[in-house]
Parts: sequence; structure tokens; C-alpha cells
Amino acid sequence: MPHALIVEDDPNSLSGLSAILSADGFSVDTATTLAEARAALTRFIPDVVLIDLNLPDGSGLDLLPSLPAQPPDGALPVIVMTGNATVESAIEGLRHGIWDYLLKPVNIPRLRSLLARIPRPYELTEEVQALRATLRDLGHFGAMLGRSGTIQHVYDLIEQTAPTEAAVLICGAPGTGKKIAAHTLHELSRRRKGPFVAFDCAAAGKEPSHRSMDSLMFGHERGAFAGAENREPGLLEQAGGGTLFLEQIDALPNAQQEALLRALDSQTFMRVGGSNRIMTDFRLIAATRTPVREAVTDGALREDLYLRLNASSIALPPLRDRDDDIALFAEHFVDELNRENHVAGLTSGSPKRISPAFIRECLANEWPGNVRELRERVRRAYHASGDVIETLRADEQGGSGGRGLNGSSVQVTVGTALADVEDMLIRATLDAVGGTRHRAATLLGISPKTLYNKLQRMKLEP
Repeated sequence: MPHALIVEDDPNSLSGLSAILSADGFSVDTATTLAEARAALTRFIPDVVLIDLNLPDGSGLDLLPSLPAQPPDGALPVIVMTGNATVESAIEGLRHGIWDYLLKPVNIPRLRSLLARIPRPYELTEEVQALRATLRDLGHFGAMLGRSGTIQHVYDLIEQTAPTEAAVLICGAPGTGKKIAAHTLHELSRRRKGPFVAFDCAAAGKEPSHRSMDSLMFGHERGAFAGAENREPGLLEQAGGGTLFLEQIDALPNAQQEALLRALDSQTFMRVGGSNRIMTDFRLIAATRTPVREAVTDGALREDLYLRLNASSIALPPLRDRDDDIALFAEHFVDELNRENHVAGLTSGSPKRISPAFIRECLANEWPGNVRELRERVRRAYHASGDVIETLRADEQGGSGGRGLNGSSVQVTVGTALADVEDMLIRATLDAVGGTRHRAATLLGISPKTLYNKLQRMKLEP
């Protein structure tokens, strides 16, 4: 049976909360002060802690350093209760690592929704954790792909953030995989069984719709406006019990950003044309492709909303900074296309293969459009190639050459010594890949150690 510790100095609230948790299958210990709570923690390790923000001997947040780490998530779920929630107190709590906070008087359905996501003892076994670690080594993390050091850091952040209820801001250039990262966060969270609702704030403003942005976000009642023949739920309701992912949140109009922040603060919202407030039960993940500080400075993103989101933020690296992940993606996309062709009955022979020259060409590209651009270029090359994909330029006229590095070339005069030609080619390749020796060695078809030795001979800094 999971065990709960409730720290609350009001006897009526303490009694009511104890009854609710007991009815939901928890054994319960109580404390009315920080001192009593610390003493209780020396006797047992709870599975969840509910704590009042204002206690006779200090702030409820003062208890956090006394909490022990506990598997599977590495930290106890802590729910803070307060009668005076502000943006500042919420941000402060999130930065201290609390799981969520509730406004007083506590909404019982929301509390029970949170309790349902508390992991029971041994819910995640060591075998599952070992399997996840193995998959990470192979380059798979949920739906995400990659094993470079830069993306492993992102995986670490997702693992740390996913079990919490904190709102998250994902930053990254177009095509870096923000939606996939958001879905991975959802799948690793306690809300995984709930819906994952994605909404592109920029695209919504370009598509004709009889519904206003307020209606799309918060829903509307029947008769709220001309054409509103039925009650329609908004995104916040659709994501109930799950996760709401807002792409390009800086494209959301300022009025809706303010209303969204109010909904996060009060944990309630109101439908367009409605008169009753509705409790929220969603986790917000937002994304922006614009550098976030620039979006705030330009007024596209409200600073108060940014501060709330930035308490937990994840930056996705551009593809050019992910080393051999480029080759991993190229191979993965070709495998996908082979499977699609096989299922569709479009091939009767062996699956298509990729040549070393094709991989070298992929590694040489800067990929300003990131993973999305790589996927499209691989798809075009796949359909324009025979059994072996030799070049990304297979769909272009005279594409069989395709050995240049982003259009760069080396001009050699007939009669130049081979050693000098080799030096010129090494220098040009290093310039083309921004001095990254590992990528240069791959493109040249030699080992990094061989390149190191050649650079020493050339008296270049290896």
C-alpha cells in the first residue's frame, strides 16, 4: 500500500485530506508543523507528501531539503497546498522541484487525479530501467533518435522533467524535433494514459475557422456567438488528464497568452459565453523556434508567461551539432522507406542500400532545415536511385557526381605533387566542416588517428 505524509496545521483540512487519501488506497501519517514532519521522515519514506505552504514554524518549501530520494523517479512527489497562489510562488515552488500545487479549498477531483498518477511501489522495475538504458545506448529514446553527447544531455533533461507536473518550454530551430520531444515527455510522464493534444498557434491564425482563438483554446457554450449551435470543448478540456502541447506559443495573441497564464495560476478557466468556472487538469508543454529572449524582447511572448515556462526548459540542438547522429538518421529514414515500399508491394527484390559516399555527403551538409530537411532530401534521393543510393543529388540533373562539400571544391593543376594535393584536400575538408576533425576523417575515408598523423606531418594543430 502506498504511504502519504500530510503536513497541514488546520485540523479540518487535515481530517478531510486524510479521509480522501485513505479512501484512495493510501496509508496516511500526519504532521501539523515542520518539526513534526521532519520527525516523521526519520521513521518512514512516504510515496507522496502533501504540504501546506504556510506553517506555524516556517514555509512548507523548507521541508524539501529533508526529503530523501526514492526510486523510480529519483525524488518524492510533493504537492504544495496554498490559499494565496501567485506566479512568483508557483515559479519558486517549481524551481524547488515540487511536483504540483493546489489552491485552497482543495479541488477533490483534481487531487484524486494527481493521486492516481502517484507510482505504486515497484511500479517501474529494474528490468524496465535497464532496457531503457540499453535503448539509449543504441540511439533510441522513446520516439527520439540519436546517441551523440548533445542529444544525450537532452534525454537527461527529459528524464528529470517528465515525472513532474511542471510546465515545460522547448526551444529549438525549425526541424529539430520539438513535437517529438514533447510527445516523449508525455509518454514518460504519469499522464501517459491521457491524451496528447498538439496545437500550432501560428498555423491556426492562417486557417479559416468560424471559431475564435478564445473558443479554440477554452471552448464555447451553445449560442455564444453566431454559428455556435452546440457546446464545443476547447484545447484545455480536450487535454484533460493529459498533456497540451502548444507549438510556436509566441504566435499566440497576447490576450490568449494572458488568459492561458491565468488558467495556469488559478487552475480554472471559463468557456466563451459561459458563466461557470471549470477546473483544469492538463500539463502544458510549449515550444518556440524563435530565440526565447528575442521573443520576449520583441513582445511576441509575455514575460510573465515566459518566466512560468522557463522554470523547466529544454533546448534542442541543431542537427549540425549532433555528429554521427546525421548518419543514424539517414540510415533510419532509408529503413523506413524500405519498409513502406515492402508493405505497399512496390518492391520484389532486396531493400535499397546506402553507400559510404552517401553517408559522407550527408555528414558534409550543414542542414539548416535540420532533421526535417534531411528526411526530405533522403526521401527524394531514395526514389531517384537504384539499388544503391550513392548521392543526395540523385534527383538532380547530372546528380551522379555529387562529391563536393556544400559546393566547395579543390582546383589542382596537372603535375602537382600528390602529397601537396592531399594537403590541399585535407585543408579544404576541414574548412568545409568547420574544423570538426571526426567529420573530416569520415568524409576523407580515413580514421581519426590517420588524420591526426597527417595533420602532425602538415604541422597543423591536431
